[in-house]
Amino acid sequence: MKKILFSIAGIVAVAALVVTSTGALFSDTETSTGNVFTAGAIDLKVDHKMASYNGQNCVENCVEGDTNLIVNGGFETPNVPNGGYAIYPDATLTNWTIESGAGLEIQDNAAGAPHGGSQLAELDSNNSSVISQTFTTVPGGKYRFKFWYSPRPNVQAPDNTIGAQVLVTSGTVTVINDTIGAGSSGGSNTSWTEHVYNFIATDSSTKIVFSDLGTANSYGGYLDDVSVRTLTCTSEYLNGGTCTLWNEKDLGQGDYFWNFRDVKPGDYGSNLISLHPDSNDAYVCLFTHGLVDAENTHLAPEVVAGDNTAGPANNGELSANLKMFAWEDDGDGIYEVAEATLVGPNVSLATGYASLSIVGGTTEYIGMAWCAGTQTVVGTTIACDGTGMSNVAQTDSSTMSVTAYAVQQRNNVGFSCADVVADYRN
Repeated sequence: MKKILFSIAGIVAVAALVVTSTGALFSDTETSTGNVFTAGAIDLKVDHKMASYNGQNCVENCVEGDTNLIVNGGFETPNVPNGGYAIYPDATLTNWTIESGAGLEIQDNAAGAPHGGSQLAELDSNNSSVISQTFTTVPGGKYRFKFWYSPRPNVQAPDNTIGAQVLVTSGTVTVINDTIGAGSSGGSNTSWTEHVYNFIATDSSTKIVFSDLGTANSYGGYLDDVSVRTLTCTSEYLNGGTCTLWNEKDLGQGDYFWNFRDVKPGDYGSNLISLHPDSNDAYVCLFTHGLVDAENTHLAPEVVAGDNTAGPANNGELSANLKMFAWEDDGDGIYEVAEATLVGPNVSLATGYASLSIVGGTTEYIGMAWCAGTQTVVGTTIACDGTGMSNVAQTDSSTMSVTAYAVQQRNNVGFSCADVVADYRN
């Protein structure tokens, strides 16, 4: 019996050798390389577009730096003979990178007068071109991007259309995206208009991009005097007091919606913010938490009003008198009846919260109105009555954080902001 078994084993071994030999002679291998799984993300940005206090708007006073971060923003080099033009297919002579197209066309009074100096740029040289320039920035720093635009003389719309963008070079974030001159027809000479944009850098380098978006026929809109300069800004209410406005960004220390040091009964204010989730549809919760109600100085009028707790313990009464109304705004900061209510009116600032559903890649505007006293909304009028706010809140202070919490909608069926808010407030 053993011999039979060994004999079978020997046959199997030989068969295996034959199969292996045949496979080596007739073979084929197909390999799929570079397969990647990249985890998605929710990246929520917030801006603070408008604020007011007792009817006075928050305004920014900004001073531009002296240095233009753009090289050859006036397109004065290389020199082109008066009345002529030249097309440059790379950045060697112009300092402008050609992203696509035949190149950057620089003119010297060839078909119209420049805004400044003696030369200007056209992006539709032999065909539609895209140019760019990258420069060093400080993350979180404020900058002002400016340029002058004119339709080309004697050229009809939409030939004069130009796209202007500010991009973060380390990723896919577009900070500014605008289209200029889509309906502009050229007259007998150039007609220059200045375009100004403020932005906050999010990376150590930033890129501006200009694109010809008109018909590719060698006739396009004109550019001149492009600049990017640093901005030093201070914000204040028209009647004094500190306020802060900012463009779309991740929030950090010092990004306050409210910073008031002398609130009185009947004081009121408003804010307009916007929320920007990335490409993922998101559920967003907007709420306060981390409340600290401080008694501070315990004055005699407080005792008379029934506040018998002395000392600096965290038992002030101010937050109980701060009320909130919030709505989905259309971007103008003015409440209109058709706009959906999110919170209130007359809901405690310390306990209310808003729940939103935002489509990825879109902007959601939130209007907010606060009141020290009793808040009412009749029609489009938001009113604040401070007569019911007693002396118990004198010298008290309320400090709190404001959080916008975002989670992707996909695979989060049954998500509730109430649960998130409870976790933060407990």
